[in-house]
Parts: sequence; structure tokens; C-alpha cells
Amino acid sequence: MRFPHNVAAGKKTQKPRFRFFAVNRYARPMKHVLLAFSALLVAACGFRPLYATDGGGGSGLTRMALVEVTANETITPIITRAFQRRMPADGADALYDLTVTATERAQALAVQIDASVTRYNYNLNADYTLVERSTGKRYTGRVVSIASFNIVDSQYSTLYAEETAREKAAAQLVEDIERDALLKIAAEKK
Repeated sequence: MRFPHNVAAGKKTQKPRFRFFAVNRYARPMKHVLLAFSALLVAACGFRPLYATDGGGGSGLTRMALVEVTANETITPIITRAFQRRMPADGADALYDLTVTATERAQALAVQIDASVTRYNYNLNADYTLVERSTGKRYTGRVVSIASFNIVDSQYSTLYAEETAREKAAAQLVEDIERDALLKIAAEKK
């Protein structure tokens, strides 16, 4: 393709030989037809998203009520807050009751030559029991969440990093419990 370098002189430029990037006038309607066809195809095969609810919105935890969190006094409120962020405040409409037992452990990850530790892995392990209110059917599982934090010279920074690692591990733990429980419920209903 030649560039119009002599347009200023009033000479006519040559048309490009190829219309490589030309827009087909049928492209946009065809995209809509393909999108509609694929939606019908997916609906016809019985596909249902794992996180879909019958009410039309919300996560899978909206159908669960947190009954109890058993852990030491430092991690219990953190796990409870993580569940409260993802669950409705009122558990009266819940279909399942959830009980969680958690343990925490910090594992030295990076040890220097002088035996000082500069990085920890924070492990949060939880066993959960989900009980269906209408039938009493029990679903149990175990999930593990890991977050890391650094030990630095500033005590405040180290404490903040440790607390942030706890928060991240608790949030990941809640997501893992939700996913695992929903998969077990979906497998049972098939």
C-alpha cells in the first residue's frame, strides 16, 4: 500500500490493493446470531453454573448459616468476620447450618545463616460440617489455606504483616469452604 505523500500537491492517491481490514457488513449480525445460538445450546444441555442460586443472585454461602467457629481466641473473630462478609446477616432463610473447627500454625520458611527467620508461612486448617436443615444430611470436609509474611526490622511492620496474613488466609479459607461444600452438594444432587 502506498502512502499519500503527494496529497498536498493535489494529486490523486492510489487505492490500496487489499482490503485486509475491511469490515464485513454481515459480521456484526452474525456475531449476535452465534451468541444467541451458543446460549441456547448451553441451556439445552442442562448446564447450570455452580455459584448460581435459585433466587437469582448472591454467592453459595447465602444458603448457609454459620452456627459456630471453634478455634483459638486470636483466629476465631477473624474467621467469623470473613464469613460475615460473604453471608447474609440473618440466617433464618438458610438451607444449611455450618460448623467450622480451625487450627493455625506458623512455619519458618526462610532461615538465615545466623538462625534468624525472615519469612513465615501461616497455615490455617479447618474441618467443616454442613448440615441440611430439612433432611439432616451431613457434608464434611477439610480445607487448608496458606499465606506468607516477612519478618523485618520494624516490629510494627512485622505485626501488621502477620495480621494481614491471617486476614488473607481466613478469606481464602472461607472461599475454599464455600467451593468445597457447593461441589459436594452438587455431586449429591446429580
